[in-house]
Amino acid sequence: MGYGRDWIGSIDRDGMDKVDIKGKGSMELSGGVLRLRWKRGVNIGIDVAHAALDAITTLGQGARLPMLVEIQGVTHSAAARKVFPDPSLISRMALLGSSPVDRVIAMFRLPLVPAGFPIKYFTSEEQAMTWLLEAAGE
Repeated sequence: MGYGRDWIGSIDRDGMDKVDIKGKGSMELSGGVLRLRWKRGVNIGIDVAHAALDAITTLGQGARLPMLVEIQGVTHSAAARKVFPDPSLISRMALLGSSPVDRVIAMFRLPLVPAGFPIKYFTSEEQAMTWLLEAAGE
């Protein structure tokens, strides 16, 4: 099954690229960091997970970039949990949550993910960005 470009809702070119992901979230590239913002309360299925991978490939244009993923109140189907970015496209990933439930879900799943790059959970966007950007300078 091809996932093609049916996920693109808009591309904003005023200093950053931004892509709508099937109405469930958006991804943008700004300051050398990919940022995935899921809408609160959405359930991510396999088609949406693949659309997010397509957005990483398109926005990153072959570069290996750090990525911030906002996971507040988001759930994933079992199939979507198995979809993960290629380590040749992502250098490290910060998961940003806000509730004890977000933390428990992230801490439970992180050891199960064979990512090929470091992943860390944060409740502070500032700390997450610091961690992502300090690694970019290595």
